[in-house]
Amino acid sequence: MTKETILYDSGPSMFRNSPFWFITYTIMPIICWIALFISMPEGGQTGTIVIGAIISIIFWGGLFFWWVRAINIKFTVSNERITFRTGILSKNIKEVFLSDIRSVEIEKTVMQRIMGISRVEISSAASSEAEIIVDGIPNAYKIKTIIDEHRRKNK
Repeated sequence: MTKETILYDSGPSMFRNSPFWFITYTIMPIICWIALFISMPEGGQTGTIVIGAIISIIFWGGLFFWWVRAINIKFTVSNERITFRTGILSKNIKEVFLSDIRSVEIEKTVMQRIMGISRVEISSAASSEAEIIVDGIPNAYKIKTIIDEHRRKNK
């Protein structure tokens, strides 16, 4: 009996998965502060600071919650199974043993090809639909190679 070894462990990339929204959440508060100070009337600093603070809280708060959600998505491939974990407070864990995998699909849109990420869909013999679907995973072909290599060893 061989010991279970983790061969790949990753989660979706925030920037690569949604570069437009990442840049928007990061840069928009700074642009708003600059615009507010340029258009600020004489003596109207209090209102300008309040508006800038509210805009910053909204955008950077959204970025923080997105980040918390992203770091709580884990895709792990070991020499025995694939595990997909999601959730912040409540957890959802899906596992598929390599010997049960029927197919591995890799999808890449044009933008995903530019950013170096893929959508990976893993189907098992137990279901007609994909059991595990992960968007924004780097090195998809490496994952498929690892799965194929160890799936053949386990049969």
